[in-house]
Amino acid sequence: MRTAVGTLILSLILIFSSGCAGSDEIAIIDPWARPGFQGDNSAAYMVIDNETDQGDGLIGANSDVAMITEVHLSKMDAEGNMSMERQDLVGIPAGDSVALEPGGLHVMLMNLVNDLQVGDRFELTLEFQRAGDITVEVEVKQP
Repeated sequence: MRTAVGTLILSLILIFSSGCAGSDEIAIIDPWARPGFQGDNSAAYMVIDNETDQGDGLIGANSDVAMITEVHLSKMDAEGNMSMERQDLVGIPAGDSVALEPGGLHVMLMNLVNDLQVGDRFELTLEFQRAGDITVEVEVKQP
């Protein structure tokens, strides 16, 4: 009888404590990339969902499909000219999401090692301040 009551109490403590703690993951949602030719550039996009109770930061990326992989921000100046700036840190607030999308933040894949064709898949490693490295499979899609 004592063992059954103890087990019940321990089970209830674990259930309630796990429900209160919240999730502790960085989720990468729908990662995809544009097609591109060997030697040219492409870009990867996704939503980064910080399901933790602490902010994090995307500080880099890496992939074998390109000679250089960087996080960039596209922006338009007052004259309507688009430019890109390398980002050393993209804040991912606790309990929030950040979209990497065409015309905004994205992972730039420069000097592609091979062609990227629609339907191809490759690995992309995202580097975070707190979460460390997260590797995802990216599918090449037509924008």
